[in-house]
Amino acid sequence: MSSLDTPTATRSVVPDVFTALLFVAALLMALGVAWMVLVNTEHSTFDNTPGGPIQLVDFK
Repeated sequence: MSSLDTPTATRSVVPDVFTALLFVAALLMALGVAWMVLVNTEHSTFDNTPGGPIQLVDFK
């Protein structure tokens, strides 16, 4: 059998339910992390100066 006669797969693989659930879970986690960063940055304001992770370390 030559290399030209070998069968090739032409089907495209459709993502299953678990792949969709994984994508939705990753998206929700990313949104939650972004929300927590924004809330913590808002809570870290000190004497009307904008807060952030570096600001909290500097003031301790």
